[in-house]
Amino acid sequence: MRLKRTVFPHDIGKITLSADILAKDTLAALSEEDLEKMRQHPVVGCRILNMFDDTLDIAEYVYGHHERWDGKGYLRGLKGEEIPLTSRIILVAETYDRVVNQGALSPEERKAASLKVIREGSGKQFDPNIAKLFVQLMEREGA
Repeated sequence: MRLKRTVFPHDIGKITLSADILAKDTLAALSEEDLEKMRQHPVVGCRILNMFDDTLDIAEYVYGHHERWDGKGYLRGLKGEEIPLTSRIILVAETYDRVVNQGALSPEERKAASLKVIREGSGKQFDPNIAKLFVQLMEREGA
């Protein structure tokens, strides 16, 4: 239930970003200044969620949803199991969603590309156990 309640508002902090920043399809397209603004969206989201009793318990997961398994993420540079489980799951799901919904490839090719990104990021960007389970689930479901 907590995961489900966290997924929907996990990017709420992006409401402070300009349409120009949000319109860029890759982080590589952002200037250093815009990239720094983008990297602050988990902070903003956490602050917003901390304002309401109903969302206090999920604010920490929003704050940590861009941490990486290898410690090279942001905001705190957490690694491995230091990262909240819910945040680790959101990162995998968000990455899949982003890749599967971008590009000129066919839907089947985008799905395959999304799973490839997750496989290749396993143990680096993503918790290897979550990545493995996610890929297995998506392949079984024919995603």
